[in-house]
Amino acid sequence: MPKLERLEWLAPLSEGRGVTLSDDPAADLLLAEDPNALILGVLFDSQFLTRKAFSAPLKLKERMGNLNMFVLAEEDTTQLVDVFSQKPALHRFPRKFAGLTQQLALAIVVHYDGDSSRMWTDASGVEDLGSRILALPAFGVEKTNWSVGMLGKLGLLLYGGWEEYRVAEPKRSTRKAPA
Repeated sequence: MPKLERLEWLAPLSEGRGVTLSDDPAADLLLAEDPNALILGVLFDSQFLTRKAFSAPLKLKERMGNLNMFVLAEEDTTQLVDVFSQKPALHRFPRKFAGLTQQLALAIVVHYDGDSSRMWTDASGVEDLGSRILALPAFGVEKTNWSVGMLGKLGLLLYGGWEEYRVAEPKRSTRKAPA
């Protein structure tokens, strides 16, 4: 089973160390306390330094006043791009990640009534959780595998199997297309 990188940075929340994925104790505390911040941090951890990605939800909250998924989903796109682009930018690609943030927020609103924690608390088990995460905008196989491992390592899952869980890779057809 391949090792999931950066999970060694984590400890169960019950140890009182917070999430420890950023270099900012206030950001780590927000990640531990707000499931929406945590899932946004995972989203931002793409084409960007991990520790900066997981600090970005705190900066977004400071600029927006909250991390309410209903508000983020309905925010004027131009305004959200401006929020992401303010110096220091929230992401290396502010326009792209402002749009992905809105897409993710809308998915969380539609499927989990704006509460990201319902993704894992309402899941029937690790396979269901993996399917829920994989269905999110911009969450592929690797991000899904890592997210399941992160949630398990933090002690947020009420079921086992997360240590061994990996999304089944889609099978590729060996048939040749007709000429």
